[in-house]
Amino acid sequence: MSQPKPERIEASEVERLIALAEQGQLDAADQRRVAPLLRTLVWLQHTLLETRISLAKLKRLLFGKPTEKAPRKPPDDPPPDPPPDPPNDPPGAHPGDDAEAHTGDAPLSDSDAKTTTATSAVDPGTAGKPDKPPPPGHGRLGAADYPGAEVQFCAHDQLVPGARCPACERGRLYAMGPLVRLRFTGQPLVAVTRYDIERLRCSACGALFVAHLPSGVSSERYDTRLKVMLALAHYHLGLPFHRIEALQQMLGLPLPDATQWDLVEPVADVGYRIYNHLLWVAAQQALIYQDDTGARVVSLIKDNQSESASARKAIYTSVLRCVGEQTICLFFTGRQHAGENLDDLLALRDGALAPMLWMSDALAANTPKQHPERVVDLNCLVHARRQFVDIQDFFPSQCARVITAIATVYHQEAQCTKAALSPTQRLTAHQTHSAPVMDALKGWMEQQFADKQVEPNSRLGQAFNYMLKRWQALTGFLRIPGAPLDNNLAEQALKLSVRYRNNSLFYKNQHGAFVGDVLSSLIETCRLNAVNPIDYLSTLLDNRSAVFANPAEWLPWNCQDAPTASAQAPPLGHFPPILGQTGVFGVAVP
Repeated sequence: MSQPKPERIEASEVERLIALAEQGQLDAADQRRVAPLLRTLVWLQHTLLETRISLAKLKRLLFGKPTEKAPRKPPDDPPPDPPPDPPNDPPGAHPGDDAEAHTGDAPLSDSDAKTTTATSAVDPGTAGKPDKPPPPGHGRLGAADYPGAEVQFCAHDQLVPGARCPACERGRLYAMGPLVRLRFTGQPLVAVTRYDIERLRCSACGALFVAHLPSGVSSERYDTRLKVMLALAHYHLGLPFHRIEALQQMLGLPLPDATQWDLVEPVADVGYRIYNHLLWVAAQQALIYQDDTGARVVSLIKDNQSESASARKAIYTSVLRCVGEQTICLFFTGRQHAGENLDDLLALRDGALAPMLWMSDALAANTPKQHPERVVDLNCLVHARRQFVDIQDFFPSQCARVITAIATVYHQEAQCTKAALSPTQRLTAHQTHSAPVMDALKGWMEQQFADKQVEPNSRLGQAFNYMLKRWQALTGFLRIPGAPLDNNLAEQALKLSVRYRNNSLFYKNQHGAFVGDVLSSLIETCRLNAVNPIDYLSTLLDNRSAVFANPAEWLPWNCQDAPTASAQAPPLGHFPPILGQTGVFGVAVP
């Protein structure tokens, strides 16, 4: 259909033409006047129905801007053809003969039209041009981005599909896609429903009759999802229990912080069975990232006062992110260094497996002392780069050369990722493009020392020595398929512990720290394996007996296939005792 030229005509002139047409008295001039008006009507109804154009834009298309005085030229590109007539319509009847067909009795407002289409109406003058994506962080989310939203269908109060159009009384109404409205409401983190259960007592015999709860309502005071939501709010989002208590108090739905702990602890109790098995699974993976940060445990801080001067008093939270067939993230809080926690994990590794690729930031405390033969040492290239970034104001030319060389390596890594190369193909690409750059960088740094251009004890000399002493570990990606460049994944995971520390400040005792480690490990492992942690932890609680009996069948990636428990779950107890300096592994996994 070609683009018609919009016709402007007074309403009185339209009424005159309609009257002449009804009387069959249209002359040749009037007939020539009617034809463009009908073409404009067809274009107009199609624009309203198919493009859902806003009234403001439609006004600009028809009449131009209010300040324009020159005659308007219609858009060059025609819109798509209008939809065919629906079945069972009388000849000549077109669906949508009136814009009011959107609602049946009222035309769409400008805001309604904008709501129907997420960000825009289609301008016929720009048809065929590629749509520009909105800048990051801008634009509203569409209805499909809210899978958890409650959906309610609002039927028309007077009209139904197939009914005769009340506007033209010729066409019949057909169902279109619904006009979607999203309404957001505030609600407490914890909602409370009060049931006033009727009681009746006989005045003669004293028999008591009590009504039943509504169907589907459990008699349990706190439901499973509530416990899981509190666990995620506290250990993943970093909301302290006392802040949740304050919020609930302001909403008239109090939930004391001590009660919250009592609700969260059973989640960790059943989760411990999974956590304990995850240790063994993690030990069999091909690659591990490692890092740690400071932590506060009040009971251990108090114990420091009675410890000898030589005793270890620092407290850490270590993260071990294991990657292979599955991705597992484990947290450990206590006095042990990250290397000691890694030793405990390596003790569970099958001796027949090849050594695990071990990425860390080269601190001595991260090094495993008991099982060094079970890992291949890799060091973080970002940590090496950071040393030059810190001093580039004092040594601009030398630091720029190192930073540029590392940037070339990361550019090549980005190309490998974009091309989705296999580990072997990625290794070949780095050997071809990155190896010459790194070899030249190493030779140049060594020559700087040989020519005495750099003082070894200066900050630049120390940065050079850091790289040269760890060159093999820093360049493992040039020799080993799948070897990463840096330890960023571990540092990203450790932000969860840092967020908890910044908000909740501390754990009261070692048991509380262990609860936090268990829940943080399960939540982050779920996230890394595209599993909803709320649904997963709720499933564990609802199937406690089966989880206790065989935790291997209830890991995050195979939980959907696990058999449902048929027996009554055992009572929820507490964790096994923490093993102090020997680790937090509890029951041994075969």
